[in-house]
Amino acid sequence: MDRKTLITVSILVILPILSILYKLNIAELSLLPVEVDDTVNLQVVILPKENVAVSEVNFPIPKQFIQSRVLKSNTKVEDLDFRLQKKQYGHLGIWEGEDWNSSIGYYAKIKILPYTHSNPEPELQQTNGKQLSKEPYYLSLKNFSPEEIRLGKKLFEQIHPYDKDNVAAAKQIFYFISEEVLNTTKDITLEDTIRLNNGSAYTQAILFSLLCRMKGIQARTVAGFDLSKQNSKDNKAKLSFWNEIRIHGKWYFVSTYKNIFAGTVNGYLPLWKSVEEKRSLGEEPATFRYTAYITKSNVNRYNFKEYSEEVASSNSFLRYYSLYSLPTPLQNLFRLVILIPIGALVLSVARNMVGIPTFGIFTPILLAMFFYETNLIFGICFFLLMIGLGFFERYALDKYYLLAVPRLSILLTITVITLILFSVLNEEISFFNQMSVTLFPIVITTIFVERFSIMIIEEGILHTFVTLGGTLLIALISYMIFFFGSLQILFFTHPELLFIVIAIQILLGQYKGYRVSELFRFKEIFKS
Repeated sequence: MDRKTLITVSILVILPILSILYKLNIAELSLLPVEVDDTVNLQVVILPKENVAVSEVNFPIPKQFIQSRVLKSNTKVEDLDFRLQKKQYGHLGIWEGEDWNSSIGYYAKIKILPYTHSNPEPELQQTNGKQLSKEPYYLSLKNFSPEEIRLGKKLFEQIHPYDKDNVAAAKQIFYFISEEVLNTTKDITLEDTIRLNNGSAYTQAILFSLLCRMKGIQARTVAGFDLSKQNSKDNKAKLSFWNEIRIHGKWYFVSTYKNIFAGTVNGYLPLWKSVEEKRSLGEEPATFRYTAYITKSNVNRYNFKEYSEEVASSNSFLRYYSLYSLPTPLQNLFRLVILIPIGALVLSVARNMVGIPTFGIFTPILLAMFFYETNLIFGICFFLLMIGLGFFERYALDKYYLLAVPRLSILLTITVITLILFSVLNEEISFFNQMSVTLFPIVITTIFVERFSIMIIEEGILHTFVTLGGTLLIALISYMIFFFGSLQILFFTHPELLFIVIAIQILLGQYKGYRVSELFRFKEIFKS
């Protein structure tokens, strides 16, 4: 490497590093937007137990809560009738039918939001009459047995939270259960929990709700999934239980089992916000068994709004010249366009160092954008179909001895007709999901098919198909890079990193050694 190249490459590498250090230390910006990983796929499979005749099964269905947004859902129903019972504190799916012997259940894609209310201010105790008229259910004891109420009152007198405001009383009840009641994973009743001071997450939550209601504090037991307790091997999850208490009109998260009182927590997916109403949720059903699978969705979402506000509020010139200052449509465009140089870098390595042949310089990159803008399976199928049609169209039109421009116009028309047929059939039969039609297929395939036909005539079928395979390979690699969310956000947040890409291209441009393909091509010479 000569001195001039070394200086140029060094400058191109040092400038982005200095720019990022300026952003971090002087402009006091974050390195990247905060990654949002809050969308999960929930699948619940329900099966009948052996030798049990079942005519009705019910299980909670995801509902829109403050902490969960159902983005997509689907209920699996075989020969059973399905109905949805909607209540304020949850949705209950009810399957009914005879001879049920196959699995049923549902799938849902859910965005999970955190419990944000924390550290409530002291609340003066109101009369029970006012509270009952305001929201009677969450103070009611009607779903507790007489024995549970008797034991609960006896325990309540031991705790003695009479002379405290509601927040202090709730804390006293919370500390008593979390410190005096030992955690257990065994099945246990609420009565045994009070007697033995042993309790599962379910019985502890029910006990907390019972004691709070006796004090006049609105409380409820929540059933749902705790993502931190999920089995990492098979993504299975069991129902977890926690509480919510109402102070100053807001619901606060409480878990005596995990020792959390009115804290900000994330990763909790509520399904049913009144276990007191459906006590069977805390017990093993006698007629069926359920299996829940929870996996994180590959969303690659980042909190762009928060980072844009951070850039706008900085005392740096970057608030005027950052890509985050652009309108949202332009930002979405540049998040894709800014990775094109990375695709070109992959192409340079593939051609100059590996020796993979391709149709032209930009064709694989444009083809990758075609796949990205439409659908990968649709893109490959449409592309290969157009190559076949264009190949036969070329030989058919050769008999008419047409000039180049009319021949290309005919090929363009055939491409448009084929795209219309693809779109209409897909609308009726739904071959391809999330397919969007853009101008890329028309432009790319028309030009590519013409070059493909010419290359077959000039260089033969074998070499042409090898080049086609290399083009598709580089296009697929570039396509995967376009979906690499972290890399996309890194270059969008720090576009000066493109100078490092230029530096690498300069080094690649000066490479004059053997390509990998040539080592195999001339292996007999190397042996001799």
